[in-house]
Amino acid sequence: MKFGSHNIALYNNSKTFRITLDSVLSEGLFNNAKILYLGVESEFTVLKKILLDRESSIDELLEAKSLELIETTQSYLKQGTFDPDRSIMFLERAVMDALKEGFEGLCVAGIGTPILESGAGLEKLLEYEASVNDLVEEFPIAAICLYDTARMDRKNVLEISRLHPYVHRTGEFSMNDDYCSAPDRDIEFDIASRLDICRGTADSLLEMFKIKSIYVEAHEVNVSRLAVAIADEMGLDSFTKVCIEMAGKIHDIGMISLFLDMISRPGPLHSFELKLLQEHPRTGFELTKRVPFPDKVSNAILQHHERMDGSGYPDGLTRSEISLEGCILAVSEVVSAMSFYRPYRTTHGVKFALAEIAKNSGSLYHADVVESCIAVFRKDFSFA
Repeated sequence: MKFGSHNIALYNNSKTFRITLDSVLSEGLFNNAKILYLGVESEFTVLKKILLDRESSIDELLEAKSLELIETTQSYLKQGTFDPDRSIMFLERAVMDALKEGFEGLCVAGIGTPILESGAGLEKLLEYEASVNDLVEEFPIAAICLYDTARMDRKNVLEISRLHPYVHRTGEFSMNDDYCSAPDRDIEFDIASRLDICRGTADSLLEMFKIKSIYVEAHEVNVSRLAVAIADEMGLDSFTKVCIEMAGKIHDIGMISLFLDMISRPGPLHSFELKLLQEHPRTGFELTKRVPFPDKVSNAILQHHERMDGSGYPDGLTRSEISLEGCILAVSEVVSAMSFYRPYRTTHGVKFALAEIAKNSGSLYHADVVESCIAVFRKDFSFA
């Protein structure tokens, strides 16, 4: 196990569990890493027994800060709930603390089974595991996730396993063949494959929408590309960026329920037509929930016309009520729409669009999203 690695250890008895923890201790101490163990109180006694055969006692390691033991209720399941983003931020702080304390990095071992048993759902756990792959590339972390297969559904074991590049077997860490071959696997209708399925579905819906679309330019693709560029500028994780990519491509899919002549003719809409138009985010939300897309996709579609001050639609949400993905899509949609011709107005252009979001930063649009949007254009982003 080395820094930059994301490992999984599957066990179904105390002997295998002990062998895994022994390997974690050996690797961590050898590499001058701070060892962080996230588990339950009863499992901490296993570490104490392992250390009986070593020169250092658990008390000595704790005093030297070489080892830290934190219960899952204070890490993964703080306040009784599992939040993938909060868990990643917890690990980021832990590795920064380890570096400040003079260690080469962080060796973290965490029991993942209690997360599933808490009712958090497999999707959230998979989101977290995918984010750990990004985290270990950015920070000096060696992460090992331990799962008790005796307490898990076999399907869940397989879905979780394929998100780990390395696996612990017979006391050693080695490449995970299932992870390496994942891109070449036949698509299965399971949760781990769902992102691939949803991305293909999004592309198909986009092609279907183009048949009815009255936009001159590739508006949906432009919104998707800009949204991903903004997310990348903001340093968001790969799972979120994939969700934003999909949401951008089909954010207007709800317009398929509108009359073509209503949205293509010059001039302003009648009042009843405006009411119909303002329902298209909700229609898109309902359509995408039936696939089902990840919640981040459907929620971003629902919220892409919401505004920070509550003046948007369809629900008049304000500030923290709007997801970050919805805020990113809102800015991307406005900039793309203003940059090109529409039947009901003349072309404004990119410069005008950027000035518009800058003027309304913090009032209509999320300030950090606006800042990142302007930054990507300064870095030579351009529409198709």
